[in-house]
Amino acid sequence: MARSAKRKRRRPNAGPPPAPNRRPGDAKPAERQPKRRAGEPIPPSFKGVLIRSVIVAVIFYPVLVYVANESPGAAAAVSLIAFLLMLPFGLLLDRSRYRMQMRRYERARAGRTSP
Repeated sequence: MARSAKRKRRRPNAGPPPAPNRRPGDAKPAERQPKRRAGEPIPPSFKGVLIRSVIVAVIFYPVLVYVANESPGAAAAVSLIAFLLMLPFGLLLDRSRYRMQMRRYERARAGRTSP
């Protein structure tokens, strides 16, 4: 009883996978951002202020508990208050920093264009 010499069928898998069908409106997130000139300051964002506020509150809590010997409940309350105060003040500081950088940028750009 000899086995028949049947070959195993292989599936064709040569070539790259199919490319996604891109529409003109489908842009990557990096391409959707408005183009800025070289050296132009980045405008402030609420997301950046929020991240910084969270980092400060997370660092501030253990400092209050272990260094200042506060109770964990009181330290959490003070950290929450610090977080809530940091949001508007951080946004205010970022906006003033952006305005100052923008003034410097515009002065430097005006100085380069005029002889």
